[in-house]
Amino acid sequence: MGSAGGGACLALAALLLIASCASTASAAKYTVGDSSGWTTGADYTTWASDKKLKVGDSLVFNYAGGAHNVAEVSAADYASCSAANALSSDASGTSTVALKTAGKHYFICGVAGHCSSGMKLAVTVAAAATAAAPPPKASPTPETPDTTPDTTPTSPSTSSGGATTKTPATVLAPPAKQTESGATGLRATALAGLGVAGVVAAALIF
Repeated sequence: MGSAGGGACLALAALLLIASCASTASAAKYTVGDSSGWTTGADYTTWASDKKLKVGDSLVFNYAGGAHNVAEVSAADYASCSAANALSSDASGTSTVALKTAGKHYFICGVAGHCSSGMKLAVTVAAAATAAAPPPKASPTPETPDTTPDTTPTSPSTSSGGATTKTPATVLAPPAKQTESGATGLRATALAGLGVAGVVAAALIF
């Protein structure tokens, strides 16, 4: 049992490691403004239009520290260029923002006048794709033996060579012969009924 349990733990750890590596490899970092960085006079709407961001990706803002900052704000504050209620803010010169939730995210420069000069960015973040779990293997269904008795009558087998068994013919016994005395009695009885003609006939017969 101990060996089997240890093997299962090792297999689970390996799967978690692979999943972690896959997640790390799929995450991407996007440098805002590319080579121009985070500055006034840039068109960040066009820059963001072809970006396919997802949860786990990061935005990197490069700018001159002390001259600019990065503030994540609400949609309303983005529209009014206000950083008074910023969700987060950084002025280090290189700000990396991890995109942890799906939906719209809004960023501006909180320095007065910079947001209205173009330092504002709105991005749409999609939910991270998850790998589909493999379907569980179906357990084989044991076959149930057929216990129904065979009620089909068995036909008698024929002899080798395909010849069928002939039914013996019924032999009819020949009719019994009448005895001579019986025959004479029958003739006499018949002639008696004929009268004189019968007597003459009987004389002729005998």
